[in-house]
Amino acid sequence: MAMSKRTKLMILTFFIILLGFLRDYLFDNINWIYMTLKNGRANQALDEFHFMLNWSLKEINILKWVLTFVFTGLFAFMTWWIIKVAFKNKLFNQLAIAAFVGLMAISALLFFAGYIIGQSENLYGVIRTLMGFAQSFMPLMVLYVLFKFLPEQNKKE
Repeated sequence: MAMSKRTKLMILTFFIILLGFLRDYLFDNINWIYMTLKNGRANQALDEFHFMLNWSLKEINILKWVLTFVFTGLFAFMTWWIIKVAFKNKLFNQLAIAAFVGLMAISALLFFAGYIIGQSENLYGVIRTLMGFAQSFMPLMVLYVLFKFLPEQNKKE
């Protein structure tokens, strides 16, 4: 027996929300460890992350970069999948992927521009915000509302 569209969307939405909680859980604890090692801040990371107290700052940064790309990819995939189930429209799926590629491209441009002109620290907040947006269900929310309210003639495949 095939699942209804509504059931699929509910399950996928549940999983993209869980993905957000998993991401926050990992990054919050990794950042506690990072700040403990970097600034001597009191460690409030959960016990299961204490093994990272033996890591270098460089190793933690590499892990954070890897996780950033993994979670961005997972959120892009989940957004694409939900849009596919909800609308069955190739253009909408292409726009969803383009949104993630665009966020990553803008972030990369700012990163390299900051590196070249020596302003990396000043641009970090903007880059972090863009990548944080890409690692959330916010693009899905924006795109879903946009696609839902487009005129019917634009919804053809």
